[in-house]
Amino acid sequence: YEAPQNGVLSLLPKSWVPYAELMRIEKPGGLYGFYFPYLIGLSYAASIADPVISPGHLLSTAGLLLMWNVILRGAVCTINDNFDREYDRKVARCRLRPIARGAVTPVQGHIWYTAQAIVGLGFVSFLPHSTECMYHAVPIMLLLSIYPLAKRVTDFPQVVLCVPLAWGILMSCSALGIDPFTAQSNAIAAASACLMSSNALWLIMLDYVNACQDSLDDVKAGVRSMAVRYQNTEAFISVLGTAQVSLMVAAGYLAGMTPIYYVIACGGNAAMLVAMARTVTRARPDICAWWFLRGSILVGGTTVLGLLGEYMMK
Repeated sequence: YEAPQNGVLSLLPKSWVPYAELMRIEKPGGLYGFYFPYLIGLSYAASIADPVISPGHLLSTAGLLLMWNVILRGAVCTINDNFDREYDRKVARCRLRPIARGAVTPVQGHIWYTAQAIVGLGFVSFLPHSTECMYHAVPIMLLLSIYPLAKRVTDFPQVVLCVPLAWGILMSCSALGIDPFTAQSNAIAAASACLMSSNALWLIMLDYVNACQDSLDDVKAGVRSMAVRYQNTEAFISVLGTAQVSLMVAAGYLAGMTPIYYVIACGGNAAMLVAMARTVTRARPDICAWWFLRGSILVGGTTVLGLLGEYMMK
């Protein structure tokens, strides 16, 4: 291990660096995966809200949700590294993580996780409609925190991780005072369920691609995951990608979206998923890493743009 000589970690006191590494503050790819469901939720809520929500209110709420996600992701990565410390020592990409290499003790890791959880939930208290948001935030935090344990008992830990991540769509709606399952029509409720399910499938694909970087080491270490179980990356992404885009189309139909949504959001998602299916291969971990870093921006970004287009047309 060598101390960082550049980037944000190099600016911190040396004693802080292991704790910042546990939060992955120098690796934004995972944060995009955490945060984009909330941006999708905000833009979706804005597109169906009546009366129209002001842009300023959208931006301020997005800022608070960003802070929540920075801390949420940090806490989840910390508890993941603590539970997985023995596995990480057997995986080349993970063996120098702070707890695995001994820079942070397991007890210190648990204390750091608890501190982040408290601070993160504190940020939620500043959100509009904070009580309703807390009903989402607490189970999201708890479910994400047990994700590393799922790797020991099931081949589908990505489901345990990605469903609560996609739940952020509903929390964002609550932050804007909208409960799509009770406040409006049955069609809107069904559209909301389709949109959340679609996002969960995308996040499963994203984490699958990330895990493909380590699948050989994971087999040796005894780690269970969908990347270990499903070896054909093109087939896996194609099947889930088809289901994901289909759910997006269904969400648009049920919510009464215009062609703007179908072209930008659904079309953009489909194009990116075709490209990912054709390029991802276990023989090229660098390509897997590229998609993990940029995939949320490309897929999540087109979804947000399509929904914001609907909002702007109101």
